[in-house]
Amino acid sequence: MLDREQIFSLNFLSYGGVETGDHHGMRYRMVRAGEKPEYHIDVCVWPEPFCYDKTSEEKKLRAEFPFTEEGRERAIDWLQEQYDGQREIWDHAPSLLAAML
Repeated sequence: MLDREQIFSLNFLSYGGVETGDHHGMRYRMVRAGEKPEYHIDVCVWPEPFCYDKTSEEKKLRAEFPFTEEGRERAIDWLQEQYDGQREIWDHAPSLLAAML
């Protein structure tokens, strides 16, 4: 289970922060997107081992949520749903070393 306490606050995203992390083979990214006053939270997941910029778009799954505390909570719930629903992908994600060989 994802630890909600480790996901940064909405305030962090407000100032342009990018939340990235991983959870047992699943990498994720949360960022403020859109234009003021229509900001939203863009969330993306993809399998390890590579970072966001080095992973092909076809391996990424995205969702958008309102730029509110409730939207942040829904985004975290969505991350957990992606992890639970796609365990086969995350459990078989290669390590960085294995991917480089």
